[in-house]
Amino acid sequence: MAEKLGMSQRTIMEAEICRSNPKFETVVLLAKELGISLDAIVFPETSSPNTVPKCVYEFFKNKSETDAQKFIDLCKNAESLVKDK
Repeated sequence: MAEKLGMSQRTIMEAEICRSNPKFETVVLLAKELGISLDAIVFPETSSPNTVPKCVYEFFKNKSETDAQKFIDLCKNAESLVKDK
């Protein structure tokens, strides 16, 4: 991600672990790249549980409730397989 955004890996890492106060422009670029709102980056503890990355929204927006639930169940099953290893 650092290379894609033209930043150092250290800049990204320090922002990720809250060891720096990145410039506003950096926060905007990170939000865009991650497909999330600025609120979700700046205030993750207060962001709405309904806030989802754009890619997730785009994937599910035209799916029926039944199809969406099938994908969610599939992800849960995959998660449990990974945890069991």
